[in-house]
Amino acid sequence: MEVVKEAFKSGLIIIIKGTTNSYVAEEILKEPIEKEKYGRGIVVPGRLSYLPDEESIPDIIIEKGKIRKDLTLEDAVRMLKTGDVLIKGANALDPDGITGIFLARTPISDGGTIGRSLGTVVGRSVNFIVPVSLEKLIPTSIREVVTQLNDREVSLAMGLTVNVMPTIGKVVTEIEAFKILTGVEAVNIGAGGVGGAEGARVFLLKGDEEAVTKAFNLVQSIKGEPPFKPASYW
Repeated sequence: MEVVKEAFKSGLIIIIKGTTNSYVAEEILKEPIEKEKYGRGIVVPGRLSYLPDEESIPDIIIEKGKIRKDLTLEDAVRMLKTGDVLIKGANALDPDGITGIFLARTPISDGGTIGRSLGTVVGRSVNFIVPVSLEKLIPTSIREVVTQLNDREVSLAMGLTVNVMPTIGKVVTEIEAFKILTGVEAVNIGAGGVGGAEGARVFLLKGDEEAVTKAFNLVQSIKGEPPFKPASYW
């Protein structure tokens, strides 16, 4: 994406910790990171969970192409300006392109990383990019989710109890990724699978022969990517 390239060259990029963003960070940095330690709230078999702070690595902050390990997330958010980029994943994507982010229900919650940064992002016209897989597409509008959940008591939960914060940014699913990387039009024509293909999506690729071949080969090149395994979780 051009806004990311420009911010990498002459601005600030904040990649907020998350499982999807661990892969995004590696692509931007062109080097591996400890993906298994790059997360906060995570969904694991059987429950909603989280990666303990002591088991995780800091949010990645890049200024003019260099990683700023000396900055906290809060420091970096205060530095944001128009043209900079903040990247944050999501837990849900609705049919209207609105995303939802889980916030653990706690008496002392401050809105999580997104709650502490969204006002600055919007107020300063920062590029807000939301990479999210189509496996997180839900049939219900995020607005309906919020009205049904956020001010209601939840009596039973598998793991953490959460609320949902609605967010609006530049959503990048597999469809947008195909377009950005290869120029093809991707049409999602099926979903699901078994034997490790659970969550799979099936795409029809449309475009000229060169672009379609490029997209096809790109997908082939990442097949066999090891599954994400968090370092630990609650």
